Order: sequence, then C-alpha cells, then structure tokens
Amino acid sequence: MPRFGMIFKSSKMQRVLQIIDAISNTPTTVLITGETGTGKELIAQAIHKNSNRAHKSFVAINCGAIPSDLMERELFGNEKGAFTGAYHKAIGKLEYANGGTVFLDEISTLNPYLQVKLLRVIQEKMFEPIGALIPMEIDIRFIAAANVNLYEEMMKGNFREDLYYRLNVLPIELPPLRERKEDIPLLLKHFIEEYSNRYNKKIAGITNKAMNVLINHSWPGNIRELQNLSEMLVILWTENRKIDANDLPNNCFRMDAKAPPTIDYNDAMRTFEREYIRNILSETGWNRTEAAKKMGIHRNTLTHKMKELELNSTH
Repeated sequence: MPRFGMIFKSSKMQRVLQIIDAISNTPTTVLITGETGTGKELIAQAIHKNSNRAHKSFVAINCGAIPSDLMERELFGNEKGAFTGAYHKAIGKLEYANGGTVFLDEISTLNPYLQVKLLRVIQEKMFEPIGALIPMEIDIRFIAAANVNLYEEMMKGNFREDLYYRLNVLPIELPPLRERKEDIPLLLKHFIEEYSNRYNKKIAGITNKAMNVLINHSWPGNIRELQNLSEMLVILWTENRKIDANDLPNNCFRMDAKAPPTIDYNDAMRTFEREYIRNILSETGWNRTEAAKKMGIHRNTLTHKMKELELNSTH
C-alpha cells in the first residue's frame, strides 16, 4: 500500500520519504523544489498528514494563479470598511489555517511587497488583516514550493535573500520522473487501473515494447504527463488487448528512445486533448450534453474546449 498516495520503489523517492518522516513533527519551514508535475503538493500534504497538525487545516495557495492585487486579501483577509467595497469582514487564508499548515506553491512569483509581509509573519508569528489595528497571533507551519531555482532567483535580485533562507531551513528536492525510471511501471499500472475503473474499461495491460518506450521517454511534464497519457489511453481504448508501442501518440512517443523530442509538452498534451474530445464526441454522435456527461465536465466547459481546439463535427 503506497504511503500518502505516493507510488514508488526508487531509492531517490525512498530518501524523500525518510526526510518526510524526519521533519513532519517539527514546526520549521520547508522548501520543496522540483520540476512541474513532480508532485510537490502531494509531498506537502504528506508532511501535514504525518505531523501533529494533521487534525487541523491544510491550505494550499498557488501564488502564480492569484493576481498580485488580490493576493494580499487572499492571505491576510480584511476588516469591514478597510477599502472601497469592503462591506464585510473577510477571513484570509492565514487565519483560516491557524494551527495547521499553509502550502505556498510557485513562491517565486510572490511580489516583493508580499515577500516582506510573509517574512514578518514567519518570523513574528503574527499578522494584521487589512485595516486591522491589532495584530493576530498565529501558529502555522509554512511549506513553500518552487519549480525554478530559487537560489538563482535570489542571486538575480528577484527574490529576497532573507525570505529565501527563512524558507530553506528544511529543503526537499524532488527528482524528475526521468531520474526515477523504475517507478514508471508502478505509476502507469496505478493510473491505468484508476481510469479503467472510472471509465468502465478493460485494459489487458501493456507490452514490453511499449513499456520500454515509456521508460525511456524524457517526461518533461513528469508524473502529471504520465497521468494524462494514462487517462487518454484508457478513454480511447476499445479492445480488450494490450497497449503496444504503435498505440502510443505518434507525435511524442513513436520515436527512438534516444532521439530528442520533436514536440514540446504543451503541444503534445493539446494534441492528446483534442484527440480525446473528438473521440468522445464521435461516440456520442456529437451530442455535447452526453459527451460532457461522459467526460465528467460541464457542457459549457466542453463548448469552450471545442472552440479553443477548433473542433466541430466536420473534423
């Protein structure tokens, strides 16, 4: 049974698990680094679940997904009348997470002003909601994550030195999937079983030839890319036979293992998504309501995706 939802047998991931066990019950800040799709939030959740804060809130905040002008309110909240339009008191993420863990993903995108405010919160264990006169004491374990080299960002002057060292007390570096190849068969089996159950499909397995192609793929999108591929293969599968190398998407996988990729990750996944949606639409006679229901998404989302991917019944 995998621990904390992590599936692996590689020595690099075993080392990560050892670090999680060693640091979970400390209050110290953690900095998780790794490429996009390596599972940084999963590691943060594992630290929280393995700690004495597990019964309290785990709050994840993607610093890159929230506009800078809204991030301060998102983190600190505000008092009624603090600014124009503040008709009610709003509780921020920090107050909500009091006693628990805050996970700050893409920390490198935090603007300099909020970097200063965050540093003060970590150091003094208190903060003021916008418009408040009295500081509020908090007890929070901060875990930050970055998919860039935060030290280099600091040296370039893009990230505060004092905040970097305050966050980097307990560093965890996650290996990319291409450096833990022995985990690929386990992960693929897990994802195929998961999506086979979800979509009521029967997949007989995968041939050694196809597995060899996948093991030697560079996986620029890491585990997320493997998960997306697994879902696509299951959805498009119509026969009770093994997946072979020729069944893999020809724009990304049907190539010599040592050859450099001819298409980047985003373009490859766009192609996968387009093929997936087109096949579901074909199965439902291009009935958007039925297709959306089968995919588990809202009809408006499907319509938006069709427009984005330039899909219509003539394709």
